[in-house]
Amino acid sequence: MGFLLQALSEAKIAIDRIRTVAFTHTHLDHIHGLILPDGRDGFPQLVRLLVPRPELDMFRSEARLSRFHDRAQPLDPGQRLSASIEAIAIPGHEIGHTCFRVTSGGETLLIWGDLVHVPSLQFDRPEVAWEFDADQEQARAGRLQILVLAADNAYFVAGAHLDSPGVGRISRAETGFRFEPL
Repeated sequence: MGFLLQALSEAKIAIDRIRTVAFTHTHLDHIHGLILPDGRDGFPQLVRLLVPRPELDMFRSEARLSRFHDRAQPLDPGQRLSASIEAIAIPGHEIGHTCFRVTSGGETLLIWGDLVHVPSLQFDRPEVAWEFDADQEQARAGRLQILVLAADNAYFVAGAHLDSPGVGRISRAETGFRFEPL
Protein backbone atom coordinates (compact mmCIF):
# COMPACT_ATOMS: atom_id res chain seq x y z
CA MET A 1 0.00 0.00 0.00
CA GLY A 2 2.87 2.35 -0.85
CA PHE A 3 5.30 1.35 1.89
CA LEU A 4 6.94 -1.67 0.29
CA LEU A 5 10.33 -0.01 -0.22
CA GLN A 6 10.37 1.21 3.36
CA ALA A 7 9.41 -2.22 4.72
CA LEU A 8 12.08 -3.97 2.65
CA SER A 9 14.66 -1.42 3.74
CA GLU A 10 13.75 -1.93 7.41
CA ALA A 11 14.19 -5.68 6.88
CA LYS A 12 17.57 -4.98 5.23
CA ILE A 13 16.45 -6.53 1.94
CA ALA A 14 17.89 -4.87 -1.16
CA ILE A 15 15.30 -4.71 -3.94
CA ASP A 16 17.97 -5.09 -6.60
CA ARG A 17 18.64 -8.63 -5.27
CA ILE A 18 15.02 -9.77 -5.68
CA ARG A 19 14.63 -11.76 -8.88
CA THR A 20 11.51 -13.81 -8.08
CA VAL A 21 8.13 -12.60 -6.80
CA ALA A 22 5.35 -15.08 -6.00
CA PHE A 23 1.83 -13.93 -5.19
CA THR A 24 -0.53 -15.50 -2.68
CA HIS A 25 -3.38 -14.16 -4.82
CA THR A 26 -4.10 -11.34 -7.25
CA HIS A 27 -6.13 -8.83 -5.26
CA LEU A 28 -4.95 -5.32 -6.01
CA ASP A 29 -3.54 -4.69 -2.53
CA HIS A 30 -1.13 -7.58 -3.17
CA ILE A 31 -0.13 -7.20 -6.81
CA HIS A 32 0.23 -3.45 -7.16
CA GLY A 33 3.50 -3.55 -5.21
CA LEU A 34 5.13 -4.40 -8.54
CA ILE A 35 4.92 -0.68 -9.32
CA LEU A 36 6.20 1.93 -6.90
CA PRO A 37 4.19 5.11 -6.18
CA ASP A 38 6.49 7.04 -8.57
CA GLY A 39 5.78 4.56 -11.40
CA ARG A 40 9.12 2.71 -11.34
CA ASP A 41 9.32 -1.07 -11.14
CA GLY A 42 9.30 -2.23 -7.53
CA PHE A 43 11.73 -5.01 -8.39
CA PRO A 44 14.08 -3.82 -11.14
CA GLN A 45 15.85 -7.20 -11.46
CA LEU A 46 12.63 -9.24 -11.61
CA VAL A 47 13.06 -12.37 -13.74
CA ARG A 48 10.37 -14.73 -12.46
CA LEU A 49 6.84 -13.67 -11.53
CA LEU A 50 4.68 -16.51 -10.18
CA VAL A 51 0.90 -16.15 -10.16
CA PRO A 52 -1.51 -18.85 -8.92
CA ARG A 53 -2.63 -20.64 -12.10
CA PRO A 54 -6.39 -20.12 -11.54
CA GLU A 55 -5.76 -16.37 -11.28
CA LEU A 56 -3.34 -15.91 -14.17
CA ASP A 57 -6.02 -14.44 -16.46
CA MET A 58 -7.16 -12.08 -13.67
CA PHE A 59 -3.57 -10.85 -13.30
CA ARG A 60 -3.19 -10.41 -17.04
CA SER A 61 -6.41 -8.40 -17.20
CA GLU A 62 -4.97 -5.72 -14.90
CA ALA A 63 -4.00 -3.00 -17.43
CA ARG A 64 -1.81 -1.07 -14.98
CA LEU A 65 0.48 -4.12 -14.76
CA SER A 66 0.66 -4.78 -18.52
CA ARG A 67 4.44 -4.46 -18.57
CA PHE A 68 4.59 -7.55 -16.32
CA HIS A 69 2.06 -9.71 -18.15
CA ASP A 70 4.62 -11.49 -20.32
CA ARG A 71 6.74 -12.40 -17.29
CA ALA A 72 3.85 -13.96 -15.35
CA GLN A 73 4.17 -17.73 -15.00
CA PRO A 74 1.62 -20.11 -13.49
CA LEU A 75 2.14 -21.21 -9.91
CA ASP A 76 0.70 -24.62 -9.03
CA PRO A 77 -0.03 -26.30 -5.68
CA GLY A 78 2.93 -28.36 -4.52
CA GLN A 79 5.30 -26.41 -6.76
CA ARG A 80 8.68 -25.81 -5.20
CA LEU A 81 10.01 -22.30 -5.68
CA SER A 82 13.32 -23.44 -4.24
CA ALA A 83 14.58 -26.28 -2.08
CA SER A 84 13.05 -24.58 0.97
CA ILE A 85 9.83 -23.01 -0.38
CA GLU A 86 6.69 -24.90 -1.40
CA ALA A 87 3.32 -23.58 -2.61
CA ILE A 88 0.20 -24.86 -0.84
CA ALA A 89 -3.24 -24.27 -2.37
CA ILE A 90 -5.67 -22.72 0.08
CA PRO A 91 -8.52 -21.42 -2.12
CA GLY A 92 -11.45 -19.58 -0.68
CA HIS A 93 -10.35 -16.01 -0.24
CA GLU A 94 -9.70 -16.18 -3.98
CA ILE A 95 -9.84 -19.10 -6.41
CA GLY A 96 -6.07 -19.53 -6.45
CA HIS A 97 -5.20 -18.28 -2.95
CA THR A 98 -1.87 -19.83 -2.05
CA CYS A 99 0.17 -20.26 1.10
CA PHE A 100 3.94 -20.69 1.06
CA ARG A 101 5.70 -23.12 3.38
CA VAL A 102 9.27 -21.97 3.99
CA THR A 103 11.56 -24.39 5.82
CA SER A 104 15.04 -23.51 7.04
CA GLY A 105 17.24 -24.57 9.93
CA GLY A 106 14.65 -26.99 11.25
CA GLU A 107 11.93 -24.33 11.50
CA THR A 108 8.94 -23.64 9.28
CA LEU A 109 7.15 -20.42 8.35
CA LEU A 110 3.75 -20.37 6.64
CA ILE A 111 3.20 -17.21 4.61
CA TRP A 112 -0.54 -17.19 4.22
CA GLY A 113 -1.55 -13.95 2.51
CA ASP A 114 -5.17 -13.18 3.39
CA LEU A 115 -6.13 -16.31 5.29
CA VAL A 116 -7.09 -14.13 8.28
CA HIS A 117 -8.49 -10.60 7.85
CA VAL A 118 -9.74 -9.76 11.33
CA PRO A 119 -7.29 -11.27 13.83
CA SER A 120 -9.25 -10.05 16.86
CA LEU A 121 -12.18 -12.21 15.73
CA GLN A 122 -11.06 -14.96 13.35
CA PHE A 123 -8.49 -16.68 15.57
CA ASP A 124 -11.08 -17.28 18.24
CA ARG A 125 -13.79 -17.99 15.66
CA PRO A 126 -12.16 -19.23 12.42
CA GLU A 127 -15.58 -19.99 10.97
CA VAL A 128 -16.26 -16.26 10.58
CA ALA A 129 -15.98 -15.34 6.90
CA TRP A 130 -15.05 -12.02 5.36
CA GLU A 131 -17.00 -10.21 2.67
CA PHE A 132 -13.98 -10.26 0.36
CA ASP A 133 -13.72 -14.07 0.40
CA ALA A 134 -14.70 -15.31 -3.06
CA ASP A 135 -15.97 -18.61 -1.62
CA GLN A 136 -16.75 -18.28 2.08
CA GLU A 137 -17.17 -22.02 2.72
CA GLN A 138 -13.80 -22.78 1.15
CA ALA A 139 -12.23 -19.88 3.04
CA ARG A 140 -13.54 -21.23 6.36
CA ALA A 141 -12.29 -24.74 5.63
CA GLY A 142 -8.90 -23.52 4.45
CA ARG A 143 -8.46 -21.21 7.41
CA LEU A 144 -9.17 -24.04 9.84
CA GLN A 145 -6.85 -26.41 7.95
CA ILE A 146 -3.91 -23.99 8.05
CA LEU A 147 -4.52 -22.90 11.66
CA VAL A 148 -4.48 -26.56 12.74
CA LEU A 149 -1.33 -27.20 10.68
CA ALA A 150 0.44 -24.19 12.20
CA ALA A 151 -0.66 -24.85 15.79
CA ASP A 152 -0.03 -28.59 15.80
CA ASN A 153 3.43 -28.23 14.26
CA ALA A 154 4.58 -25.06 16.07
CA TYR A 155 5.09 -23.32 12.74
CA PHE A 156 5.69 -19.60 12.51
CA VAL A 157 3.11 -17.72 10.44
CA ALA A 158 3.12 -14.47 8.49
CA GLY A 159 0.10 -12.77 7.00
CA ALA A 160 -0.95 -9.52 5.43
CA HIS A 161 -3.50 -8.54 8.08
CA LEU A 162 -1.87 -9.83 11.25
CA ASP A 163 -1.14 -7.55 14.16
CA SER A 164 2.33 -6.03 14.17
CA PRO A 165 4.88 -7.31 13.44
CA GLY A 166 2.80 -9.62 11.22
CA VAL A 167 4.80 -12.71 12.18
CA GLY A 168 4.20 -15.05 15.09
CA ARG A 169 2.99 -18.45 16.17
CA ILE A 170 -0.43 -20.01 16.46
CA SER A 171 -1.55 -22.00 19.48
CA ARG A 172 -4.82 -23.70 20.28
CA ALA A 173 -7.12 -21.87 22.66
CA GLU A 174 -10.21 -23.04 24.50
CA THR A 175 -12.60 -22.36 21.62
CA GLY A 176 -10.29 -21.60 18.71
CA PHE A 177 -6.75 -20.38 18.28
CA ARG A 178 -4.46 -17.64 19.54
CA PHE A 179 -1.93 -15.60 17.59
CA GLU A 180 1.25 -14.89 19.52
CA PRO A 181 3.22 -12.17 17.70
CA LEU A 182 7.01 -12.29 17.80
